[in-house]
Amino acid sequence: MAAKSFSASQDEHGIYHLQGELSIHELDKLRSFLDNSLKGGQENAISLAKVRFIDTAALQLLIAFKRRSEPEIKMRISDVSTEVEKILSLSGLKAALL
Repeated sequence: MAAKSFSASQDEHGIYHLQGELSIHELDKLRSFLDNSLKGGQENAISLAKVRFIDTAALQLLIAFKRRSEPEIKMRISDVSTEVEKILSLSGLKAALL
């Protein structure tokens, strides 16, 4: 089975846009992105608007990073795709991440 992939980019407003599929296969890449990209002392916005799929492992990593790094690093999810919205609602993790 081929690993699913995602990419990350930052726009001119400083918002990080994640795109593709976030799964257990991409946890190391996602963890590295979070550790290297998000800076302390400011609000860091992440858009999940172009994420087609996210599994519970990736959700748990995002939530753990958010909880572990506050108050030094403020991480805010600025937008989510319809697919991610459904997964957050079904998993009961919407309040923990948004």
